[in-house]
Amino acid sequence: MNEYGKDNVISGTIENVVYRNESNDYTVLEIGTADNELITAVGVIPMAFEGEQVELHGGYTYHKEFGKQFAFDSFEKKLPDGVDGIYRYLSSRTVKGIGPVTALKIVNRFGEDTFDVIENHPEWLVDIPGITMKKAAQIYDSFREQTGIRGVMMFCKDFMGASEISKVYKNLGAGAVGIIKENPYILCDNDFGISFEKADAVAKSLGAAADSRNRILSGVKYIFSYNASMNGHTCLPIDKAVSAVSQLLELPTETVSLSIEEFLDTAELSSYRSGDSLYVMTNDVAESEDLIAKRLYSLSNEVSTFAAQDISSLIH
Repeated sequence: MNEYGKDNVISGTIENVVYRNESNDYTVLEIGTADNELITAVGVIPMAFEGEQVELHGGYTYHKEFGKQFAFDSFEKKLPDGVDGIYRYLSSRTVKGIGPVTALKIVNRFGEDTFDVIENHPEWLVDIPGITMKKAAQIYDSFREQTGIRGVMMFCKDFMGASEISKVYKNLGAGAVGIIKENPYILCDNDFGISFEKADAVAKSLGAAADSRNRILSGVKYIFSYNASMNGHTCLPIDKAVSAVSQLLELPTETVSLSIEEFLDTAELSSYRSGDSLYVMTNDVAESEDLIAKRLYSLSNEVSTFAAQDISSLIH
């Protein structure tokens, strides 16, 4: 695939979801533009459905087998606002409980107010033949979930790529925005694969204090992780840990030192003493080393027992 255009934007309606990889959300879309052009777009976009309006940022490429494509690396998406778009969106089975037939009934009844009715007055749906209160509740829950997905995407798009957003949603669900606002540094969790720097940028955008407890704890864990991957060190002397974290976060050493002492008191970090030095490590490392030590001890006992039995057999 050869790239011949960058920094372009296309806007339109998702006419067809040609292909989606469920494991990584790599998707092939056909986008209908206002100029009645049908563009094949490829990239990572979670939960893309026919009828959604999208704005894709990327560049045109040429694939030797599939021809001209628009490869996007970021996106914006919103619900359709016209009757036809609303019908297409609902008939694509995006919302659980609604297929093409039910979608047509709902749109014929409520028109451009359809989404407002589903979200704010779902009980009105029971006036439509075939929709019970139970089904109306299912439709409401599914639609609110889709709203949550869209909120996560729009909240995270300035800081993360589409694949990272997909991981955030899959791990935190539709309530991800509220969880991230409460503690942006949860994004540093290994399940997300998001760097400390990105999480820190999110926190700063939310007005989080530079000396917040969550930031310092995350910074400490980042320093340990960095040292483990780059230098092979699973722990650090407490004075070196304080110095490194202080430099990373641009905070006074006194502030960092007091915080690390607190994290040790609350068992959010582990430590051990060797001679006059106190070494600090994450709980995961401490647990792993303790497990390794127990296994080595058990193996040593097994070897000793085997050797003793072997010697005993020779004597007899």
